[in-house]
Amino acid sequence: MPPVQHPSSAVDVRPVRSARDLKPFWRAALAAQGGDPNFSPPLLQELKETLTPGATPFARANDGRAWTAFRDGAPVGRIYAVKHHAHLAAHGDGAGHFGFLEAIDDDAVWDALFATAFGFLRERGLTQVTGPYSASVNHECGLLVEGFDTPSTTHTNYAPPYYARQLERLGFRGVKDIVGYEGELAESRLPERVARARSRWRSASDLTLRSAVGPDAVATINDVYNDGWSVNWGAVPVTIDEARFLAELAQPILPRDWSTIADWRGEPIGILTMAPDLNEAIHDLGGRLAPFGWAKLLWRLKVAGLARVRVPIIGVRRGWRGTRVGAMAAAMLLADAVEKARKAKAKRLEVSWMLEDNRNVIHLVAGMPARRTKTWRIYQRSL
Repeated sequence: MPPVQHPSSAVDVRPVRSARDLKPFWRAALAAQGGDPNFSPPLLQELKETLTPGATPFARANDGRAWTAFRDGAPVGRIYAVKHHAHLAAHGDGAGHFGFLEAIDDDAVWDALFATAFGFLRERGLTQVTGPYSASVNHECGLLVEGFDTPSTTHTNYAPPYYARQLERLGFRGVKDIVGYEGELAESRLPERVARARSRWRSASDLTLRSAVGPDAVATINDVYNDGWSVNWGAVPVTIDEARFLAELAQPILPRDWSTIADWRGEPIGILTMAPDLNEAIHDLGGRLAPFGWAKLLWRLKVAGLARVRVPIIGVRRGWRGTRVGAMAAAMLLADAVEKARKAKAKRLEVSWMLEDNRNVIHLVAGMPARRTKTWRIYQRSL
């Protein structure tokens, strides 16, 4: 954990107005966590692709802004706040969101960042604030509150314990926990167990898996995702434009057959996506891909292989929840992921995140076998 910082001068909070302003925004994360061996510096290039004002479908559809906190000219913290219209339409709770949160352990820095974000959200008629969401419930979300002893996987939050302490000091309370489970692939007998169960099932031939490739793949995954996740806590539908943007962002690192669709008699009813642990691949790159980072990244992803992979999405359409077909579809998808991860030379598989009360998926994943290794928390307070 970095040492507690003591104020030497006033905190200056400046808005991110252009791509040029994103470099100090990125450096604020290094100031806060750069000395922690379990923290992987984020890629500056990816930050530019996702947070340059107006650059993404999400940014164009919503009213959001990012800020960097400076002291004596050096970045010491950052925050993002957004009025997410689709969330408000779905839930009507008057909540704005915050995210992309990083800051040194200094009350004055946290006070200044949140005073700015709170003011922005109040001006837009919002009455409470929830987060962290970077930038929505469909992206990186939750603050790490358990599991500080191991590195975070790709696109999951890592934060030292003082982040939660600072949020609670500012009046936030936890409203929902989300969890990650990790298992050793060498120990898993899930593919064999699923194969035996299928051999005893008369309708086995009606349930098939296929790789999500081709012109309709993104639309199919997005349709199943929006349907299957629609009854989850905090759920917000993903637009097709946003889904295509996210797929394009992931394309350079995602093996072609690592997104999978389960079909029941020709109807897509379940999906799974899996990704190599990008954090493992970029840990020593300092957040930069130039001049040699790209070569190192591609070698590690395509040739050497990575020790850990992550499953961020696994589920079935809501109409198939609680049915034998839905349960078998989820089991087949996870068993297939285990086999693909082994083929890619991975040693461990993390499934995250899952809602703490999603008993069906947690039971399936725990039987892989896997154990709970991470907990992230969504916080909320009144404005």
